[in-house]
Amino acid sequence: MRPSTLLVAAATLLLPTTFSAPSNLFSLTELDTQRPAGPPGNGSEPGEALYTNAVTYCAEAKAVLVDEFDIAYWKANNSVTFAFSFASIEPNLNVSASLYLNAYGMAIFDQEINLCELVSGVLCPLPQVNFTGFGTYPMPDNIQSQIPSIAWTVPNLEAYARVELIDVSTGETAACLQATLSNGWSTQYKGVKWGTGMLTLASGLVGLAHAAMVDSISPAIYRWFDLLTLFQTAAAAGLMHLNYPLVFSNFVQNFRWSLGLFYSRPMQASITAMRNKTGGKMPGDAYADVQYINRRLSPYNIGSYYSNAVNLTSLLNDPSGLPSLVSTLKADSPYVSDTLAKREKIPSRIDQEYMTNTTTGIPVFTNSMGVTQANAYTTIFFFFLAFLAIFAAVHVVLGAVVWLLSRSRKIRWATRLRDTWWDFCAANALRSCLVFFLPIFIFGFYQWNIGRKDSGLTVFFAVLGILLVGVPLLTVFVLSVLRARRLRTEPAISPLYTDYHFYHAVGDATYRQYRQSYHFWWFAPVLLGMVAKAAFIGFGQANAWAQVIGCVVVEGLTLIAQLFCRPHKDRKGDWLGAFLTLVRLIIFGLLIAFIEGMKVKPIPRTVIGIVQIAVVGIPTVLLLFGLFFNAFYGILWRRNKARVEDGTALRLTASLNEKAPSEEDSTLQSLDPASYGAGYKNEGFGGYTPPNDSPAQNAYDSAASGHGGLRDPYDPPGRVSDDYTPYNYRQSYHDPYAPGVTGVHGRAG
Repeated sequence: MRPSTLLVAAATLLLPTTFSAPSNLFSLTELDTQRPAGPPGNGSEPGEALYTNAVTYCAEAKAVLVDEFDIAYWKANNSVTFAFSFASIEPNLNVSASLYLNAYGMAIFDQEINLCELVSGVLCPLPQVNFTGFGTYPMPDNIQSQIPSIAWTVPNLEAYARVELIDVSTGETAACLQATLSNGWSTQYKGVKWGTGMLTLASGLVGLAHAAMVDSISPAIYRWFDLLTLFQTAAAAGLMHLNYPLVFSNFVQNFRWSLGLFYSRPMQASITAMRNKTGGKMPGDAYADVQYINRRLSPYNIGSYYSNAVNLTSLLNDPSGLPSLVSTLKADSPYVSDTLAKREKIPSRIDQEYMTNTTTGIPVFTNSMGVTQANAYTTIFFFFLAFLAIFAAVHVVLGAVVWLLSRSRKIRWATRLRDTWWDFCAANALRSCLVFFLPIFIFGFYQWNIGRKDSGLTVFFAVLGILLVGVPLLTVFVLSVLRARRLRTEPAISPLYTDYHFYHAVGDATYRQYRQSYHFWWFAPVLLGMVAKAAFIGFGQANAWAQVIGCVVVEGLTLIAQLFCRPHKDRKGDWLGAFLTLVRLIIFGLLIAFIEGMKVKPIPRTVIGIVQIAVVGIPTVLLLFGLFFNAFYGILWRRNKARVEDGTALRLTASLNEKAPSEEDSTLQSLDPASYGAGYKNEGFGGYTPPNDSPAQNAYDSAASGHGGLRDPYDPPGRVSDDYTPYNYRQSYHDPYAPGVTGVHGRAG
């Protein structure tokens, strides 16, 4: 189909339309574009049409104003639908049209057509009225065969069309429009956002439920953090100064919730106003993806190594059919709409220069969701404060329920939770810090980086947020190290796992999954590694190599340490921890292909982006099955798999106190303790501590050391009773935290 055929068809549709007065024209700086809501039609689905999904000016509108530019090609009936609205603001304006099509960074079609030679010169000069029209035009039968099947199925099609009207007399651009193209398929999908969000929420709630059981041995107590870290890593991979393929940059948008990035128009308006009143100078408007066509790093851009036009057989079998492809587009969205909805107004390119010249990474990531980069950190910080408020309210309500149930009905779990309530709250406060640790540090560092251009108040918020999430975790790390070094009395077991209150207040949220000798692993290398990655991403927004290689080195060193040290309390944890670290290493490692200096062609980059999506999906499925398994771990199965790191000795010591004394113990208790020599106190079983070689003492020693305690005959087979009172272990000091303990336990002398 010749290019002139398309223009004749368009003109034929436009001529019999009604005209409106020029007074209805909009301002020079704004193009009234339509917020994509889907190809028009009833029940349309992705893959049924090729259409424009975003439209904007690509140059200042000097002589021609365009109000609407909608074109779509429908696969079912081989037809094109049009909707135009434009007008000339200069008299006697004769123009020619330049049509250009770019797919995957390659110039597929570029041709100029003189409009004065078409339709008997009706379009010369252009009418000085609001020239509108719409309709449907059937296409020749051979058009559909010229469009490859992949064009209907590949998600996030990297293609755009540009229409430029050139003043014949001066050679200057009278108007320029550019539109990104879509087939309706996208890796950014609402179901993925809700599915991953609900999965993480369910994992967190299951973990909290097991933590509330006090004596649960389920890995669900800490496995939620692995799932959240996976999604945060996927989102962080989209924050770098790279030339991402659309298939990957749209995919990582599914996980922006994991960073605390939620869009609220009133909140964004308030944050922008706050910044402007406190010295903020950065713009407060966010732009759509189409605004980034002219950026240096863009999947739509024609780089120096893409400059020549290419006959891309894999995309279009016959270049002569390309003009028809330009006319097979419609400015709508991936969603179904029965009518053409009004579009939101997007400023012209003159007002876009700041975003056009900026780097990729955080600016593009946040602007794509409607949040300008200057508002990004403050948005996360405000949602963090809201999260803390919800956290406090939920715990107040839950505390009241637990207190009432434990007082009125003597429910077992409520009684236990009441006895450890403040420990439970402290552990959940640490969990809250872990949830926002990575996003606060990434965007906090970024806010420091741009602070000299923006409001000082946002920099203060950045410092405050980092202190709120960092200081509590650093404090408990220092306390745990000091406690492990100073209070160790048994070489076989660390006091970090035997101090009842400290274990449930700190250990549940931090070091529980690690062996005693690696109790620090949660902080170094895990959290310190996050700080390092956040620094590379936040401070290195203009240096792609530093960002990517820095993150790769951090994950590589962590993986080596995982394989060498094997810090987890069981082999399964070691393998899972190493696997998840390997996944993060692969995610960051594949980003090397997106560095501009690597000069990887767009199609291979798209393939690599699809591979990254699969890399994120595999551990997600694995952790999903793990959630189902861990939800009933220790309840329906694996009830006798407790380890020292699960607080085994805590429960075993309590069990020994609840067990009635054996016949041997009764005989021993009837004797004078003095007959056993000095150094034995009247404590332990019934007020008496038997000698070392008695079965009761052996059971006590087994419980205190954590070795084989569950197999001891003095450990009852069932759960502990309602009057469960965990005692301190064999420690030769007075522990003020041990409930019900008023003196020194263990043997003296």
